[in-house]
Amino acid sequence: MSGSDTTQQNLVRDVDALVAAFMSEAPLDDIVPLVDRIATAAGHWDHIPDRAIIELRSAIDLMCEGKACATISALLAARSELIPPPR
Repeated sequence: MSGSDTTQQNLVRDVDALVAAFMSEAPLDDIVPLVDRIATAAGHWDHIPDRAIIELRSAIDLMCEGKACATISALLAARSELIPPPR
């Protein structure tokens, strides 16, 4: 498995966890580490599809603005960009 595959799999895992945290109204103490991991992945953006980067950045901005529904929408859009299409 290549580094880019691992990065994308880790991001998908973190995006899924963050969506679940928002849906369950998890406390900020559970949400912040997930957001931090997604933001830290910025060092690997060269391995991530451009559209996913845009959606992840948008999700973080929306979360900071307190827009939970829009955040979840952006996270799900990013997730769809991170999952390779079936062959």
